[in-house]
Amino acid sequence: MSAVTTPSRPEHHDARVAIEALRAGVPNRSAIRLLGIQEPEIGRRFTDGIAALAADRPAPGLLLAGGYGTGKSHLLGYLREEALRANCIVSWVTISKETPLSQAAAVHAAALRGAVAQGRPEDAVLVALAQLLARPGAVQALEEWTAQADLLPVFAAIAYLLGRPLPPELTLGIAAFLAGDKPPTQEVRTRLAQHGARGMFSLTGMKAAQLVVERPRFLAHLFRAAGFAGWVILFDEVELIGRYGAVQRAQAYAELGRWLGVGPAAPQPGVLTVAAIADDFAAEVIDARLDEEKLPERLRLKGLPRQADLALAAMTAIRRAPVLRPHTADDLARHGEIMRRCYSDAYDWPAPPATLAVREQRRTMRHHVRSWIIEWDMLRLFGSTGGVMVRPDGNTYIEEPDLALPPPDEEAG
Repeated sequence: MSAVTTPSRPEHHDARVAIEALRAGVPNRSAIRLLGIQEPEIGRRFTDGIAALAADRPAPGLLLAGGYGTGKSHLLGYLREEALRANCIVSWVTISKETPLSQAAAVHAAALRGAVAQGRPEDAVLVALAQLLARPGAVQALEEWTAQADLLPVFAAIAYLLGRPLPPELTLGIAAFLAGDKPPTQEVRTRLAQHGARGMFSLTGMKAAQLVVERPRFLAHLFRAAGFAGWVILFDEVELIGRYGAVQRAQAYAELGRWLGVGPAAPQPGVLTVAAIADDFAAEVIDARLDEEKLPERLRLKGLPRQADLALAAMTAIRRAPVLRPHTADDLARHGEIMRRCYSDAYDWPAPPATLAVREQRRTMRHHVRSWIIEWDMLRLFGSTGGVMVRPDGNTYIEEPDLALPPPDEEAG
């Protein structure tokens, strides 16, 4: 990846799609391709991670930080497109109230809901299963690996059954289980019995906490066996964990450490994780609340020493995360010219040069882009222009008690 990527001028349709997405403040693929990126070191590290996946080597996770409006989500979007072009399964997980980072099961389910393969709109797990069955020797290789891996017997049972004819409803049940649902235990037992293999696999006592750790391992190997380069998982808005209470924040740090493969956790084979967090998080949350001193100890007192070490390693990683540089005047001028050409192509109308407003901290690149589009709209439609009011935005780390939901601990089947 070069330091600054600027693709050729888009076609009329792509230009219109890009402009409409940027007007709404939600850049899509066309907009991401249009604007490119300007973070060469992060791009290089990501490219190295993709190469490691393709070579079946561990790929260290990446954590990046940036201020509000510096383009964290845009950069993740660009990395998403790069991973898809490299034949990876890609998941985008936005940390939210519905997807708390402290709850591994919720994060896994969100990752599989958002998982896609290049040019394939179908469910990514079903796509991988279909490709697995179509590749000579792939199922047998998966079955052999699963028999030797330190996994719950249910995964060996699934690999065993995949090598034999299955009814469509059981295939769907297996895909749903791998995406986070309860296992189709009775259906699996019935099918195993039909093949004289029911006594080979124990399907009892599966703890949810154990499944959420082992599902990604099995899935990553399944994706590789199906012919994909690997599984890339992109975490956006990780700073939301600053609004959790202390216990849930400690659990969230531990989960972040597990996904990144830091501290006592090694990078998961076949998985490359990239996470984005606000650059003020360390000062406003870790330092202000003494999280490094207090939270690992709370986890140890709960009998969770490994999670304590993971949480501390994650906080260290947050402190060391590379920070996206603020946009410069040259960046603003370059983006303004790219946008002018794109707008002109989109509407077959000669847009004038972009107005380069005075840069100030609260005016992000998103504000500048939207103000250019609105001004060109007014000129094109009404022949005059007007100012655009900028509302300051930013992060808030006020704790929200309703985010503190207890993680599940029930048996899965």
